[in-house]
Amino acid sequence: MDQERLLAAVLLADVVGSTPLYERIGDDAALQQVSDCLDAIREIVARHGGDFIHSKGDDVLSLFERPEGALRAVCQISRQLTNGPLNARIGLHFGAVIRARSAVFGDVVNVTARLSTTANPGEVLISQSFFEALSAGSRSALRLLDKMAFKGKQELFDVYTLRSDDGALGTQIASRGTTIDRRSAPPRQINLVIRYGDQLLSCRNSELVTIGRSPECNIVVERPWVSRHHATFTISNGRARLVERSSSGTFVSMGPGHEVFVRREDILLFGSGVISPGLRLSLSDAQVLHYEIVSD
Repeated sequence: MDQERLLAAVLLADVVGSTPLYERIGDDAALQQVSDCLDAIREIVARHGGDFIHSKGDDVLSLFERPEGALRAVCQISRQLTNGPLNARIGLHFGAVIRARSAVFGDVVNVTARLSTTANPGEVLISQSFFEALSAGSRSALRLLDKMAFKGKQELFDVYTLRSDDGALGTQIASRGTTIDRRSAPPRQINLVIRYGDQLLSCRNSELVTIGRSPECNIVVERPWVSRHHATFTISNGRARLVERSSSGTFVSMGPGHEVFVRREDILLFGSGVISPGLRLSLSDAQVLHYEIVSD
């Protein structure tokens, strides 16, 4: 089998909004609009030096030898889809890929798909490796959003977005206690126990427990103010974190009178406490999740 290994930027744009469009204007008209949108994305990709790989359903996967070309393409795609009936979740990553059988393969492609899936409609999520591949001048078009966890990946990823994207800046909230030198001893083994209603789940080192409205999540919270992929519990290096990436935010309490609001933030968890996606804990409709950190 002929194959080629190369360093490239991988762009995945997944068009969203087609379901209500089909309901509103009918199958034929909606199909035409979706097709026009996909064609416009492919044309933008080609204009900026990209190579269209394939479309599966409503997405477009493409490859760029120059990361600057990929960045210009996503900027134009974002502008063109703004305020329209259709939008896109876009992921952008850079690294080594294998090109074979008119397709691309490798971990870089998989991470790009995770970025696209994690993005909100109209949002571009960009990896650290793509950011580093850009020239210093081009990097100014991006801003650090947050550290994020992806299903199937053990480490947290630094994720960037376009400066023009809406949404709160990502902020790291760290412990204000004494700094501990962990090089002399391995991280302590802990277990994070999470309870929601009659569900009881545990999270151990390098594991993830996802929360959201989507049936794909480990803990499904079916409320309109909860994002499809709202937040993630994770443990890394002996520390428990809540990785929040929703549009409505999450209220976290680790003790009486210590409720904090986080949105697009990575917050360390201590002891035991409660969280409420999207609503204050004191409200009657709040969906409360209890957590407790237990040493193994």
